[in-house]
Amino acid sequence: MAAKNPTHGERAVSLDLSAEHIPILRDHLTGWLAGIRDDLNTPERLESPDAVRQEAQAYERLLVGLTTGQVILPDELARAAIETAMAAHDKESNYAEVAANHDALHGMLAALSVETT
Repeated sequence: MAAKNPTHGERAVSLDLSAEHIPILRDHLTGWLAGIRDDLNTPERLESPDAVRQEAQAYERLLVGLTTGQVILPDELARAAIETAMAAHDKESNYAEVAANHDALHGMLAALSVETT
């Protein structure tokens, strides 16, 4: 007898990403995956090698998704990996300060660009 839900609720969904974002994401994912694979060369130094392997597999699935334009959801491991990577990237790039500076400068430019009639 076949299972009622053989996919356990998983479904393929389209990645609705702009064409400009795909190479950016591919570069980040490829770099993060390379770092993880490097870490896995010495698994005895890792606190949880299995968790690191799962993270690598999540990045691999996401790279396939960028190529095919689809991902299988739910994928909590991939979501969590991206959330962690995003937070680290934002902190590393000082995103909050950059965004505040950007907004302040654009605000000043808008104020100075008032047209007179």
